[in-house]
Amino acid sequence: MKRFLRRAGLVLLVVLLGCGLFVLAARSGWLRPDDKDLRARYGLSGSQYVTIGGQELHLVEEGSGPAVILVHGSYGSLRMWNEWADRLKRRYRVIRFDRPGMGLSGPNGDARYDGDAEAELIGKLADHLKLTRFTLVGTSSSGEGAAHFAALHPERIDAVILANIAAGPLVMHPQQRSAMFKVAAMVDPWLKGWHSQALWRGVLETNYVDKAKVTPELVREWTELNNRTQGWPRKPWPSGKPFSGTPDDLAAIKAPTLLLWSDRDPETPVEVDGRRALALLASTDKALVTIPDCGHMMPQECGPQSAVAAATFLDRLHFGETKP
Repeated sequence: MKRFLRRAGLVLLVVLLGCGLFVLAARSGWLRPDDKDLRARYGLSGSQYVTIGGQELHLVEEGSGPAVILVHGSYGSLRMWNEWADRLKRRYRVIRFDRPGMGLSGPNGDARYDGDAEAELIGKLADHLKLTRFTLVGTSSSGEGAAHFAALHPERIDAVILANIAAGPLVMHPQQRSAMFKVAAMVDPWLKGWHSQALWRGVLETNYVDKAKVTPELVREWTELNNRTQGWPRKPWPSGKPFSGTPDDLAAIKAPTLLLWSDRDPETPVEVDGRRALALLASTDKALVTIPDCGHMMPQECGPQSAVAAATFLDRLHFGETKP
């Protein structure tokens, strides 16, 4: 019995030592992936790495025709729009970029990631690309900056598409979490900004309806791209709370606007945020279209279906067509 207890104690000591070394490595940034490897793994054939107004951006342009700028949601990357780009580039000049502090873009030099900063960047990007007018698309948190730009610069906007945005201060709704996600979330604060694959799998599965689409490859992508930004500073929103100005911005948008909403969005439910956004919009050409069997990360989980809805809307405006 004593020999067994000694061995058990030795095993426990080794396990504790291993856990301690792992936490130290994570907190120290030793597990952060290499940028060169990430560009090789997650860059696209058309990837450009440019500096616009002092901001390093990962940018992709495809197709020709009326310009469309796609802005992805929190913790994602321009890869979220792959299926939208495949559909829209047949008739449009499709522009997408990694938001500052996400994907393969660099940090914001002033550590600002609020809606004002993102609206400023959209304007600088449009100037850099010599765009006079364009359609602006935002999903989830990028709806704040997209709506703000559209409200401030109506002369540059052909149309607006907003998907699963917060139509006012975000109210978090209780969500069912797996046991593994709960454990990962409990351990996460100890890792000083480094996040495990278990945590990102939980985030994705919570926001997906079809859990089978949360593949190991997708989990690895989100884990590696987000751990790239470990330790980058972030200033708080000037207003103290994200999306507080979005209602005023929606009320100022008069351009044709399509609201795309997932019917099973756990973060910004269509019954709350979708209906409110539709009521707030000043546009006389506006519609709320629901994508069935879809969660919060619409362009990533339900790319083909939502891209068809966006193309139908844009084809009507630009080419007078009404068929998908």
